[in-house]
Amino acid sequence: MQSVTTFAASLCVLLAAHPRPSLASVSVGPVPEDVKAVMGWGDLYANVFGANIVARGVAESKVQHAANVMASYLDNDNDGKCDDSKVCDMLIENTAMLVMFQTSDDADEFFESADMLWYGINMMLNGEPWYQDLYGDETHPDSCAFKSAGVSTDEDCTDEFDATLEEVLHLLTSGGVSQVYEDDWGESEDSTFGGYMADLNGDCGNGYTHDWIDPSSDDCDGWYAYDDETCDFECLCAEGLYWSLTSLLGAQVYREDDISHEWTLANATKLAKNAADLTAMLQDTETWSWLPANLPDGSYSGQPEEVIPYLVNYAALFLVLLLVCVVGCCGACWRVYVVKSRAKNSEGGAAKGAVV
Repeated sequence: MQSVTTFAASLCVLLAAHPRPSLASVSVGPVPEDVKAVMGWGDLYANVFGANIVARGVAESKVQHAANVMASYLDNDNDGKCDDSKVCDMLIENTAMLVMFQTSDDADEFFESADMLWYGINMMLNGEPWYQDLYGDETHPDSCAFKSAGVSTDEDCTDEFDATLEEVLHLLTSGGVSQVYEDDWGESEDSTFGGYMADLNGDCGNGYTHDWIDPSSDDCDGWYAYDDETCDFECLCAEGLYWSLTSLLGAQVYREDDISHEWTLANATKLAKNAADLTAMLQDTETWSWLPANLPDGSYSGQPEEVIPYLVNYAALFLVLLLVCVVGCCGACWRVYVVKSRAKNSEGGAAKGAVV
């Protein structure tokens, strides 16, 4: 069994010493070897300041759009450096991952498949990634949200909102900002931002407390209320940060009436008038360098650093060790069998000699 132990030890050393290659700039391409243990199910991959994007069955142009939006959120001045290194470090620590499928049904089909068992084992043993989903059928690079914010002049834009602006921001704030600056931006009632969200809700209630009232009606006094019964206060903070920040940056103005059942401060003027302290906090880019001053428009000219994690393929390692153990056990059993057979033959030969 010494050879088995030596083999296992050598394999572990090889895994630990494996080099960590880096991809060039913000590019979309095949999933690199170093992350295939957890992300090998994808057919496209991008890495933005250490945050991962993994896609399966999604057009490359939409994955590229998501990568550019993420890069612009993290590096709003396009100088190729993360605007807040602490936030980017936290995203790296959490193995932040934007998961893209074409539809939610495609995602459900994969997560219920046998393939997911393999990747699930590796996820758990490597440390479960902090992930956020984004679907191809809700990714709209030609959304009027960009024209609304003044970062596009596209007259043929679609009224469909680009969910990339929301889901990418959720990943960066929940998986990074709120954990780095817990007292100020934490997703709880104890944080400064959480207090602002409670104030904006007024007496309109929420779905998870089963007392939701449409904030655009005259039946309550508030500006923000979410009817989703699965969205607790932590979730409400994540949603509220998305609503308030993108409203300040101009993305929500064009669909103000469509979102008023949840959020009624869809433009910067209303936000400043009814939530002055919150607006001041969102505009304080000197104190909070992670805050974008401009809405990402899907284009990015910087050259961001890519920090690709090395994720151990524990499932494969387990199978190899299991195979080695099985082979070793079989060998040991065979040796015992041979020894016993020889002993039996010797006894038989001695008995036969005695009879003669």
